[in-house]
Order: sequence, then structure tokens, then C-alpha cells
Amino acid sequence: MLYRDALLCTVMTFVVAGLLYFAFVNLSILDPFEKAFKDFKFTDIFYSKRFNKEQRNDKIIIVNIKHSDRFQIAEAINTIAEQNPKVIGLDIIFKERKQGFIDSILKNTLQRHKNIVTAYFNENGSVINNHDYFKLKAEKKGFINLNLQGQNTVIREFIGVKGDDEKEYSFATKIALEADLITEEYALNELKKAIPINYIGNKDVFLNFEIEEVLNSDKIPAFKDAVVLLGYLSDGNEAYDIEDKHFTPLNAEWVGRATPDTYGVVIHANILNMLSQKSLMYRISVFSTYLLAFVLCFFSVFFGMKIYKRNSFVFDITEKLVQLIISVVFLYLALVLLQVNIYINVVPIILLCLLGLEMIDYYEHLVIQLNKKYGWESHLL
Repeated sequence: MLYRDALLCTVMTFVVAGLLYFAFVNLSILDPFEKAFKDFKFTDIFYSKRFNKEQRNDKIIIVNIKHSDRFQIAEAINTIAEQNPKVIGLDIIFKERKQGFIDSILKNTLQRHKNIVTAYFNENGSVINNHDYFKLKAEKKGFINLNLQGQNTVIREFIGVKGDDEKEYSFATKIALEADLITEEYALNELKKAIPINYIGNKDVFLNFEIEEVLNSDKIPAFKDAVVLLGYLSDGNEAYDIEDKHFTPLNAEWVGRATPDTYGVVIHANILNMLSQKSLMYRISVFSTYLLAFVLCFFSVFFGMKIYKRNSFVFDITEKLVQLIISVVFLYLALVLLQVNIYINVVPIILLCLLGLEMIDYYEHLVIQLNKKYGWESHLL
């Protein structure tokens, strides 16, 4: 039977793939290619083109603060608070004192409203926080770091809770807790590991206002019972404005990204939407992924060998077509799984199956030599 040959060829495929990967990662001449591949995931296609219909969440509202001064921000907070939102999240850090009188107005505003969540930033082992002057009693705050270690430049994942004894909550997680969108038990059980962000879209899928609209309005009913995030969404020329802007899977350019595509506050809004909908992405583990890759590679090699043994010429002319079909089918299935919030790294599965078919010829040459020298039996010969 061909099962033994298919199994041995599959093992050979994994060994060769491991050697190629080792060379790819460790040869400095290939660093630009390695970075390009790390910046790209096939699943980015799902988010950049959004295979399912775009959703919209009008209960998460973003207010663009532009480069407004602290008096304007304080006035905007007061206006929003009068509409009784669930939570006001400030994606802003007031690092230092500026003008005494205006700072006192801002401080008074922050102290007066109890449903405000502030932000801080972890950087090189230190914490960038609001100045002590603006520190609140029983302050509710969350970290706004978005770049996870090993994530490179594209923001695909987030961690909701850090630490064991002294727990730190991400900005979106803290807001979700304060708005009663999730429970603390849920956060501690589900959000302590890196989780793929289930993006629903860029800023247009959320109701958003310019700060001038807020300041010039006596009443904005949309704010009632909503979560309102104050953050930066450009100061007019969005195409060339990269302040607090990041690369995400929403980028229309899948490879060779040149311009960041999504503002930080919009990423927090996407995370918050995911938490509010309980639509966390389930990631298939690395072990399970490679186990599945081994099984699928084995069957690809087995059926490839059956064709090869029957007619090697037919195998040679159909091999590329079969590889194309495998690539398209597996990629499509991975995108379908994303629709139901299951994330799988499909790249190693596809590459190993394609390499397995290529290895059939080399395996045949190997067993021919083994047969001549040691009388090795193979059903492929």
C-alpha cells in the first residue's frame, strides 16, 4: 500500500520545510522578505474587503478632539456628560501642567463626572500617565498600548488584562467593565492572552463627531446610554496625517503597506465593539494547526502518489492545477471560519501541502537509490 510511502514523504516534507524555514529566518540577506511576510497575513483580505456585510455600532461614538486646547476638551466633556452616556473614555494623556487656570477647569471637570475612564501608556518599563495634578480619587484607567511584542507593525491582536497580583486593564477592557458590557470574571478568564481583533471596519462604522459639533450643540441625543470615546481623528488632512495612526488588517494594501490606515481610538472602538458583542475570535493553537497541516499534507501526498503511480505524465501536467485548487480551497475555508470567529493560520497548511506534492519526485529518487543499495521496498516503484 502507498500509505507508508505517503507517510514517509510527509515526514520528509516537514523536515525539508523546517530546514528551509531555519535558513529563511537566519540568513540576514532574507530579512526584508521575512519582514514583508510577517507584515502580511492571508486573513487580512477578510478585513480589508470585509467578506460579510459591514456592521455598524451607533452605541460606540467617537469624538475627534483634533488639536483642541484643554478648555475645549473640558467643555466637550461637560456637554457629553449632560447627555447621560454610560462611559466617557479619554484616549488622551495630559502629561504636564500648562496654563494654571485652564488646567484647574479641566481638573474640576474630570473630578465632577464619575463615569470617565482615563488612559496611560507603558513604555520601556515606565508608565506615561496623566500629571499628578489631574489624578482622580478611585481613578478608572486603562493602558492604550496597541503594539504587542512580536506583532510587528500591523495591529492584529490585543491583550485585555495584564499581571497577576496587580492587574492592568486595557483601555477598551476598562471601558467595557465600567459600562457593564462585560463582567470582571469574563475579563480575567478570557482576556489575559493575546486575542485577534475582530475588526468591523474603520471610523465610518461608528457614529463620530468633530469636537466643534459637540461644542456648538446644546443637545446630542445619540450620546444617551452610549460609550463615547474622545480621541484623535486627524486635524483636517487625513490622507497625510499619521499622528496616532497604525497599520491594521483594514489596510487596502495587503503587502508593502506605505501609509498607516487606522487611528488608535478607532482600534479601541473595534475592540470595545468586539467585547460588547462577545464576539471574541477563537484562535486554533499552533500545535493543532501543524497537526492539521500534517494530516492534510499526508492526504495530499497520498492522492498525488496514486496519480503519479498510475501515470506520471498526467501527474506532471496536473500538479500545478491541483496546487492552485488546494490553495484556493484552503484559503476560502479559512475566510469562512473567520465569519464564525474562528482564526486559523492557514499559511503553513497551504505551504506544506504544496511542498508535499513537489516532494513526491524527490522521494521517488530517494527510494530508487535506497532500493539499489539496500533493497528498500516501495509501492511507488
